[in-house]
Amino acid sequence: MKTIVLLLTFFLCAFSLSAQSDTKENFKKKELRQDFYESLSEDQKSQFESQKKLRETQKKSMEATFSENQKSIVANESLTKKERRKALLPTLSEEQRQMSKEHRATMKEEKEKFKSSLSETQLEKYEQLKRRKHSRKQKDR
Repeated sequence: MKTIVLLLTFFLCAFSLSAQSDTKENFKKKELRQDFYESLSEDQKSQFESQKKLRETQKKSMEATFSENQKSIVANESLTKKERRKALLPTLSEEQRQMSKEHRATMKEEKEKFKSSLSETQLEKYEQLKRRKHSRKQKDR
C-alpha cells in the first residue's frame, strides 16, 4: 500500500514540475513577443498588423472556394491541425492550389519587406521568436 501511495505521489510531483516548466516557457515566449512588439515603430506596427489582416483575408477567400467535403474536413475537430491539412491537400482544385501558391508568395514578399525595415536588435528578437516557434513545431511532431 505504501509503495502505491509513494508511486502516486512521485507521478503527481513529476507531472506538476513538467506543467510548471511549460508555463515558464510560455511566459518567456509571451514576454519576448511583447518586448519585440514594443520595440517596433508605428510604421512597423502597422506593417505587422496589415500582415495579420492580409493573412485573415486570404484565409477567408480560400475558405469561400471550399466544397462541402473540404468544409467538413476543416470543421473536423477530432483531427489535429496537421492532420486536417494533410486530408485537405489532395482535395484542392487546381485553382485553389494556384490561389494558395499566390497567397504564400504575397506573404513571403510582405515578410521580407517587414524584415528589411527592422534594426539589428529587432531582427535578432524576430529571429529568436521564429526559432522558438520552429522548435515548438519540432516538439509537436
